[in-house]
Amino acid sequence: MHSEADYIVVGAGSAGCLLANRLSADPGVRVLLLEAGGRDWNPLIRIPLVAGLLYYMPSLNWGYETEAQEGLDGRRLVWPRGKVLGGSTAINGMMHIRGHASDYDHWRQLGLTGWSYEDVLPHFRAFERNVSHPGNDAWHGRMGELHTEQARGAHPIYEAWLASAKAAGFTANDDFNGPDQEGVGLYDFNIENGHRVSAATAFLAPVRHRRNLVVETGVQVERLVFQGRRCTGVAVTRDGRAVTLTARREVILAAGAVNSPQLLQLSGIGDAALLRELGLDVLVDRPDVGRNLQDHLGIYVQHKCLQPVTLYGLMRPDRAVTAGLSALFLRRGPATSIPLEAGGFLKTRPELDLPDVHVTVVPGLSLATTQLGQMQHGFLTNVYQLRPESRGSVAIVSADPRVKPVIRPNYLSAATDVRCLRDGVRLVRRIVGQAPLDGFRGDELSPGAAVADDAAIDAWVRATANTIFHPVGTCRMGADDGAVLDAELRVRGVEGLRVADASVMPTIIGGNTSAPTMMIAEKAAAMILGPERQGVAA
Repeated sequence: MHSEADYIVVGAGSAGCLLANRLSADPGVRVLLLEAGGRDWNPLIRIPLVAGLLYYMPSLNWGYETEAQEGLDGRRLVWPRGKVLGGSTAINGMMHIRGHASDYDHWRQLGLTGWSYEDVLPHFRAFERNVSHPGNDAWHGRMGELHTEQARGAHPIYEAWLASAKAAGFTANDDFNGPDQEGVGLYDFNIENGHRVSAATAFLAPVRHRRNLVVETGVQVERLVFQGRRCTGVAVTRDGRAVTLTARREVILAAGAVNSPQLLQLSGIGDAALLRELGLDVLVDRPDVGRNLQDHLGIYVQHKCLQPVTLYGLMRPDRAVTAGLSALFLRRGPATSIPLEAGGFLKTRPELDLPDVHVTVVPGLSLATTQLGQMQHGFLTNVYQLRPESRGSVAIVSADPRVKPVIRPNYLSAATDVRCLRDGVRLVRRIVGQAPLDGFRGDELSPGAAVADDAAIDAWVRATANTIFHPVGTCRMGADDGAVLDAELRVRGVEGLRVADASVMPTIIGGNTSAPTMMIAEKAAAMILGPERQGVAA
């Protein structure tokens, strides 16, 4: 195991893989990338359709769950986070969404110079290799490593749902990452020739030959090492042995919204009262470490389908195996895509300035529904609130790094969040009730026609809502003294230490978080390497 490098990157997920690529592009710089999980050898990772199953594979997952949530009737939610080379990009839904331009402009309004949408767009374009949307070159990168293309949407449920959305008064949008996000259409995905494109396959695989880049898997980082206030490395465990690794220039945490604040707290950076209670020495009293947790919460409105055209046809074991093998070896068939291809970003109320919900139609029922014995043809519409006001926290409960931190998202603690999801149910009913879906729409399975008034819908939302797997914000950057990071992602109060992952977001963006996390890493690399790289564009 290599014990010294110029830069040590902790976590090989969305951000870490890209950072390792960019930093090691200089042959005079030595980069060490550390991943607690194993190699991404599992062939199931490549097959898009099985993404939902990967969330629950212990070999690929940190196995987190939340504390009991008062706003969700005391339920605990399973929180899949990738523990494998590629991180959560090895198990996620592969949807490529940047969020609304105003999300980043809001960051700039908070005092974060250099984070407006105009500032970050070149960094989005730098890593993107988009093969769709001809004529939109001002919005898309064509020469980056991350293959991105628009779904075909060749399914009658998608076509009928989109036609119904238009009949309900919503506009068409052919490019959700283009000049405007609002409307309905087909999404972009990180799928190439029928296989998943993860951060590891996009950014690491092409550069593994670099002699100055070392990628270590199965390495558990236990704490950061300091000399005075300067971070000089990390203490790790590998194969049961305790080792200290030295960073000559910087350590960059890219471990995600749970593990990055956990590592800071274990290393003496956090709420002083909490750290002292656990017997830890306080290096920097920074109460906001672990706070400001935000996540997208969603609900499924499900219907029976009157025609035998849904994913139920793949539930037979022989058909499922055939589809999987065809996708893996021939790169064709139904398993080469994930059934989330159509939907949109919509306003639940006409007076809103921005879309407040992300809506996706699936030509099948949820796994939970099928596990309850409702094995039948059906389709669902997933709705989640784009900018929840509820805030939670991640906090260690032991000085032992092997003890999982406590995750308290405080879902639906803000009344506005409940109202948004209630409005989302009614929006879906409005769309699904349109004529183009007449030939497909059967009875509403959930919440069911009897769930109609505000109180009944709210109760159903609290009983069924689930995470969309987008935790952010626990090491927020900001211009205020309480922020964990400054605008260049440096940890306040120490030297030689940055964070570059979804935890740095001061507010959650309106959409999926994988592409924005890669943008954060791209921008972080430019800041680390110097001003001459900060204007890079594909």
